[in-house]
Amino acid sequence: MSAESRIVFVLGPVLAGIAVLGLHLLASFNALERDVATAKARVQRAFDRGELVENPYQHPSTTIGSHQWNDCLITLMAIDQRGDRTRLALSPIIAGFSSPASVDSNPCAALKALVSGVTPDSSLYHYDRYVHGAVVALRYLLPHHGINHIRAMYRRALTTTLVIGLGLCLVGIARGKRVPAFAVLSVTFLALLRFFGLEFFSQSLGHGPADLVIASYVVAITLMLFVSTGPVVAVLAAAVFGGLTVVFELFTGGIPLGLAMVLGLSSLAVRPDARPDGIRVALWAAAAFLSAAAVVYLLKLFAVAYVADDAVIADILHKLRSYSAAADGLDPTPLMSQIAESAGVLVGGMTLLARSAVAGGIVAGVYGANWIRRHVEDPGTRQHAALLAISVLPIPLWCLVFINQVGNHAWFMDRILVWPIAAGFGLFVMAMTARGSEGAR
Repeated sequence: MSAESRIVFVLGPVLAGIAVLGLHLLASFNALERDVATAKARVQRAFDRGELVENPYQHPSTTIGSHQWNDCLITLMAIDQRGDRTRLALSPIIAGFSSPASVDSNPCAALKALVSGVTPDSSLYHYDRYVHGAVVALRYLLPHHGINHIRAMYRRALTTTLVIGLGLCLVGIARGKRVPAFAVLSVTFLALLRFFGLEFFSQSLGHGPADLVIASYVVAITLMLFVSTGPVVAVLAAAVFGGLTVVFELFTGGIPLGLAMVLGLSSLAVRPDARPDGIRVALWAAAAFLSAAAVVYLLKLFAVAYVADDAVIADILHKLRSYSAAADGLDPTPLMSQIAESAGVLVGGMTLLARSAVAGGIVAGVYGANWIRRHVEDPGTRQHAALLAISVLPIPLWCLVFINQVGNHAWFMDRILVWPIAAGFGLFVMAMTARGSEGAR
């Protein structure tokens, strides 16, 4: 690897993170004061029509979506634009009410109170813990579209992206070039289409944009297979993916799922004769994903500390501890049970099918990896197989480290289990496409 490539690999993620955050903050500043009165009126109509409801727990809903809590919270932050504009561009505020309900107990009741004319508390609480890309997107859309229309837009955008990606993979397979890579990506798209809980979350005002970032990255990998892509492009794509993931992340699984995808898929995009080899490319790409994500997040925190105070840092550390295995009084047994019981969220509530798919993916992956190990001599195929197998690790590791958060929110966090399904069956398909090739013995 040349010195220039090393410089790009090191500086690229940093620059990508700075660029992503800069564009987000510019968009956030320009999104403010865009006909807030009309936006509030649309939210009021959404309550009148049942598109938003006061009960934030709508877990089985496939119409308005399961995550009403976040939908109401994001909408509340989007339309409440009191205070300094520069401070709001950094972090939205959460309106506080002494009655009828606090945001901590029911953000949907708080949102309805705000649009009904109830005066919120005068103190402004800025929600500095996240970057809030979903809030910025909603500030642009809500003055022009109703809640139901925005949900439909998110659902259509995500579905269309996944279907286009699958179609591209089929075209790639039909061309007869780099068939194993296109086959693995086909399995990935099929897994996301069927085992990612799209029935419950594709219309979500929070999950929808974040899921679109994930789908777009897989499409980008697919497009790279059609051209002669080098390692630099794959690493920079992972960096942009990491930055965008943090922008739209609300601690809903984007980090472990994104890292797993980068580890398993990034090397597939690189032309076979490129240097460094697939494993090094994947490790560089994973490092780029995490580095860009860290740059975005840390720069956001530094900006908040500069214009306000550094209390946000203590708040984040406290929250991370409460989410983790180090939380006070933690009993992991019921939390693990909850993760298993909530698996049906992957596939429209069909728990047996979801559990069978996860178990089947593991079994198929073990078989495929072992077959490749025993019968395939081609070093590229063996490396891709090893990376797909290793890529599953961030999922259980995240569940163990943040067991309290994953277990208590398993009804949406279980969606990260889509990756053992995709990687496992992807390994199996890779092994089967290798049969009869020159690299098999």
